[in-house]
Amino acid sequence: MRFTLRLDIINHRDVNVLAFYSGQHINYVINIYSDDNQSALHFLNRNIVDLNNTVVMTGDFNIRDNNWDPNYPHHLVHTEDLLTLAESLGLDLSPPTNPGPTRLADNPHGTNSVIDLAFINPNNSGFSQHSLHPELCRPSDHVSLIIEVSINETNIDNSFWSISKDSEEEKNFTKAIADGTLTLDTSNITSKENLEAVVQ
Repeated sequence: MRFTLRLDIINHRDVNVLAFYSGQHINYVINIYSDDNQSALHFLNRNIVDLNNTVVMTGDFNIRDNNWDPNYPHHLVHTEDLLTLAESLGLDLSPPTNPGPTRLADNPHGTNSVIDLAFINPNNSGFSQHSLHPELCRPSDHVSLIIEVSINETNIDNSFWSISKDSEEEKNFTKAIADGTLTLDTSNITSKENLEAVVQ
């Protein structure tokens, strides 16, 4: 599976859109860092693009809210903007299998918080849940979010024709190629375009 960074779709320093081909569709994974001014979130809400096959949107959204942090008693205005964006992409907030803080306080008197989130397409069974891994966060103060991806074993039937080595068919095939090559007019190959015209 190969991922491609699609700057042609969204070109913003804090938004990464990765595309991959699943065998039937091009799917998208979006990673976002939204600063304290919610620059990336505002940019996305002003520049909505058609990314219907988004399977995951995740990142550091810098939004504390009671919807995902039970230790925070308030709802922020930016929450609605984030949830509206997720809904427009067909994504649901994914609760981690092991809830906990995602940003760890950098001093003993600080408060841990939940600001790193994952939104997953509920219709895509390959991306079903995520978990928090604080043991992987150092030296960052953010906990790693790991999303499980289900990859089903599939059998792909291939059929092809081959010519048996040293057979009469192989001799005839080789002779046909040689005869065809000998009849090519190579007297006017002065450019790549001329060469392509000769070999077509």
